[in-house]
Amino acid sequence: MPKESPQMLRATRGVERRMFLKALGAGLTIAAASRLARISVAAPTAASKRLFVFFMPHGIAPEHYNPKVVGSDLTNFDLDKSNVSILGPLQKYKSYVNVYEGFQYRGSAASHSGIVNCLSGLQLADDTTQRTTFEHAIGKALKINPLILGACSHQPYGIDTNGKLFWNGSAVDPQKNPAKVADTLFGSAPVVSADVQLRQDLLKLTASEIQTLQSSLGDLTAEKTKLQVHLDAVQGVISGSGNGSGQLSCASRPSLPNVEKVRTASAGLVVDSSGSNDYFYQEKNFALILQAQLELVTQALICNAAQIIGLMPMYATCDFDFGFAGAAGSHHSGLSHTSPQAVSSAQYNSPVSADNYDPAPRKAFATAQRWFAQQLVDNVVSVLATTDDPTAPGSKVLDNTVIYWMSEIGDGQNHTRVSELEYPQVPASLPLVTIGKCGGALKTGQVVRSKITSPETAAANNRPATDIYLTLAKAMGAGTASFPDTTGLITEVLS
Repeated sequence: MPKESPQMLRATRGVERRMFLKALGAGLTIAAASRLARISVAAPTAASKRLFVFFMPHGIAPEHYNPKVVGSDLTNFDLDKSNVSILGPLQKYKSYVNVYEGFQYRGSAASHSGIVNCLSGLQLADDTTQRTTFEHAIGKALKINPLILGACSHQPYGIDTNGKLFWNGSAVDPQKNPAKVADTLFGSAPVVSADVQLRQDLLKLTASEIQTLQSSLGDLTAEKTKLQVHLDAVQGVISGSGNGSGQLSCASRPSLPNVEKVRTASAGLVVDSSGSNDYFYQEKNFALILQAQLELVTQALICNAAQIIGLMPMYATCDFDFGFAGAAGSHHSGLSHTSPQAVSSAQYNSPVSADNYDPAPRKAFATAQRWFAQQLVDNVVSVLATTDDPTAPGSKVLDNTVIYWMSEIGDGQNHTRVSELEYPQVPASLPLVTIGKCGGALKTGQVVRSKITSPETAAANNRPATDIYLTLAKAMGAGTASFPDTTGLITEVLS
């Protein structure tokens, strides 16, 4: 490694000293002035990338889910024009969205029991063989320990096959209490990165003070330094060109009102031997627990307290009544098992379209599934899309995040694990969606379509879901991660 020249070293120290004195004169503390002086000659660093995996149990009804693509242009689509429109809440953010059609979960697992392998790509149906799901594979490559959360994610008596979604060798039991997790992540006053604290201090300065600091960078190289990035972003906020309404840092414990509601409601709980009175597995508490966990996910991503998170709301075959979501009925055996019906004009040779199904019979099921989408948008997507990224001034947190939304099956009644043409000519895919640009590594705002054919030939034509995992690993910077049975990167979504 070449030794730094004495001239360059003296010049660097001179700039640091001048910047330190100017920062003190502008009213910064000694600690902040020291930090500012050091980064005034530092190169910019890349934004922190985040990954969030969100599970929605029991699949979808394609007549209420499929994006409406205009002609053959897969970048010209709507998410809110499919009857109930399960994806409708994402319409406002569709420039961040990719919807994947024509993919499959390979292997011998059938129906909901395939939950044990849908995120790993392992083709065995048993629930004991060791495996690693893709968020943990990415975490291992990046040396990040994923945070796995649950909202009524298994039976009160313990985790069984239908609760084994996330794996790290063995199945991971999701952390059920958001209050305890929040205390672990944030404590009473979390440690904040120096970059975040510096930006807070800079926001307190006047425009003239910032201009004075900027003038000290004049004798550096033409490239923007890390300080210049900070100053430009802060100047934008002050001038009104930036969005100053979002949370800019985590200098103190973030506000978590739903988490605190759960803390209060569950305080003093003594669980009996059967677990049947456990607050965290009771139907009446499910909606609040999920909202609290999503609130926690959002703040953990913003604060960079957890860079890889998985969340499992409900276990496969869970039969909670979804009356609270405007869809009265048991979610699994009632709503998701409602049979589709063809419109009277549809035949075996009708043009391929989800409109060949009558939307009325599965309206309630679709309403329940749209509720999951609405929770995701209200509690996570909308916040990340409007919050400045503390690790990358000038961008939003969603710009540097990818959310992977998925289910263990495709059509809820038909329990498909491939994408296929259902009678009469209805294209039904697994619900697989990404939201976010992952630091610019993903090209978004498109429907990514692989072949969808008859049930007899679907498995031979669909791409494996592991191709998505491979692609997301590449986007996250975990290029060494590997997955079973891949056919290659999905190049059309990589920048």
